[in-house]
Amino acid sequence: MLWAMALVLGVSAAQEPVDAGSEVARADAQVVPALVALGVSAGFPSYQTAAVAASLQVQFFGMQLKGSWTPAGPYFALQLRAYPPLDSPVPLFVGVGAGLYGNNLSYHAAVGGHVPLGLALRLDAEAGIASVPALGSRNWAPHLSLGLSYAFPVDLAPATGASSAPTRAAGSGAGGCPTPLPPDEGSLEDAFERVLADWLLSARATYGSVYTDLDYSYAVTDVSVSGSEGTVEISYSGSVRAIGSGTVHQADGSAAAGFRWTGCAWNNTSVSY
Repeated sequence: MLWAMALVLGVSAAQEPVDAGSEVARADAQVVPALVALGVSAGFPSYQTAAVAASLQVQFFGMQLKGSWTPAGPYFALQLRAYPPLDSPVPLFVGVGAGLYGNNLSYHAAVGGHVPLGLALRLDAEAGIASVPALGSRNWAPHLSLGLSYAFPVDLAPATGASSAPTRAAGSGAGGCPTPLPPDEGSLEDAFERVLADWLLSARATYGSVYTDLDYSYAVTDVSVSGSEGTVEISYSGSVRAIGSGTVHQADGSAAAGFRWTGCAWNNTSVSY
C-alpha cells in the first residue's frame, strides 16, 4: 500500500531507478510543496448555492477564493485557513472569511476537511456559522459547503542540476514519436518511478501539515509485459511520525501499477494496493 502510505503519510522520496528484486530505502525530509486546487461546490446560505473556487495551501496555512451568482449580482468571497497538525486520516482546517454580493457583506467561520479520492480528485466539506444581512439587520445562519476539486502540487524546493520536477504523465503520447515501436519492457520501471514520484509529491502537499519523517523501503517483485499492457509489482514497509502527537505509524504490504504502451511510452492506467 505504498500509494496509500503516500496519501496518508504525506512525505517525500528521492527518485532513482531500481531493478526487479532490489530494495530501496529512503528517509527524506524536503520542503513541503504547495497545493493548488480548483473546484465546484454547493452550499448554504443561498449566495453559495452553486459556486466555483480556487484555493492554495502551504503546509499549515491556506486561503480560498470563491465566486457565484446571486439575485443581487456576483458573489466574491475570501477565506483564510489554518491547518492544525492533528493526527487525522484526512487534512482538517479552521477557516474565517467574508463575502460581498451587491451592497451586502457576509462573514463566516467554519471547520472543514479534504478527503482524497485519488491522485488529484478530492471531496471538500466544511460547516460553521455565518453572519448575513437581513432586512436592515444581521442574522446568524448555518454555513455549509460540499464540493469536488482537482488538486495539484507545486514543488517549492530549489531546483538542482541533478533533479527535475516530476510530471503527471508516465510518458509522452504516441504523437511524441513519428514511428510506433514495440513495447519496451526496459523502460517500464522508469515509468513506474515517475508515477511513484507524482503520488509522493501530491501526498507531501496534501498531508504536509499532518505527518513527517517518512522512513520506508520497497522492492520491485515483478515486472511483466503482455501485449501492450505492462505491470510493475512491489512489496513495501515503512513508518511516519504524526507532527502533533509524535505517534509513529507503520505499514507494510504490496502494491501494483498498470501501464499501457502508446507506441513510444508507457502511460499509467491503474494503481492497486
